[in-house]
Amino acid sequence: MQVQKISPIFQPFDRQYTEAKSLFDSLAKMFKSNKSAELEEKLIFLEIYVDLLGRIHFQEAKLKFKLFGPYKDLFRALKKALHIRLIHQALAQLQEKTGQTYASYEKQVAKDKKSIYAEAYELIMATPVKVWENLYREAFEHSQSLTPLMVNTATTQIINEELAFFKFDSETKLEAKEIKDIYEGLQQIITLENLRIASGLNATFTNIIHEHMQELSKLLYRWYQNHLILQHLTFSLSDREDPINEKYVELIKKIRSDKKKLTAKAVSQCKHLFSDILG
Repeated sequence: MQVQKISPIFQPFDRQYTEAKSLFDSLAKMFKSNKSAELEEKLIFLEIYVDLLGRIHFQEAKLKFKLFGPYKDLFRALKKALHIRLIHQALAQLQEKTGQTYASYEKQVAKDKKSIYAEAYELIMATPVKVWENLYREAFEHSQSLTPLMVNTATTQIINEELAFFKFDSETKLEAKEIKDIYEGLQQIITLENLRIASGLNATFTNIIHEHMQELSKLLYRWYQNHLILQHLTFSLSDREDPINEKYVELIKKIRSDKKKLTAKAVSQCKHLFSDILG
């Protein structure tokens, strides 16, 4: 019986999977927001990996859904937990910068955080061990006998699709969905580049382009955090029956002003990367 060779790209998967499973087991004992955020990040990698396998084994039309589908509800819950964590962090930073305290809003954030964390914990407890076992087994089997050409073709296809989606018009106003799409697209490209290198292929882009991608990714992360607290605070205040305190009016002005500055930077960096460098 001929033994099939496992692809080098499985090594990063094995490492990320092991770390994800360890985080999951730890969260099942006690929910902690920092570990929840780390697990969400690991799941992003695992989803990108199974998407890559799905492109290579394109004859198996539902492979990605089969492998990552069982994680979808958990992934969404962890994403919500990350969002409320970012909102809580942003509020703490704003209170430090303004020297003001926002007790009633802080209480609302704490209430929402407790509810969202409880939901995420329930989904962790409801996720059977076989989901993890099935993912590892299937990923291992589908990572066998992959040639560098297969990896090159699939990664190039996905990267080109992302770049085509990034056709950037400097006059376009960046909204939350565009920010989210660009941020997630950059994560995908960077992950795929690392998998290419693990497979013995050259990276698609130079180091300097990767530096620009990393810088833009960090900026978009800050933009999205700002967007989240503005959205959450505005909704929280609109739900109140009593008049809005003046300090909250000033707080919203401050957040909107920060958003305007971050948006200008994001537009400039997007234009530079997608039009000037990759255009």
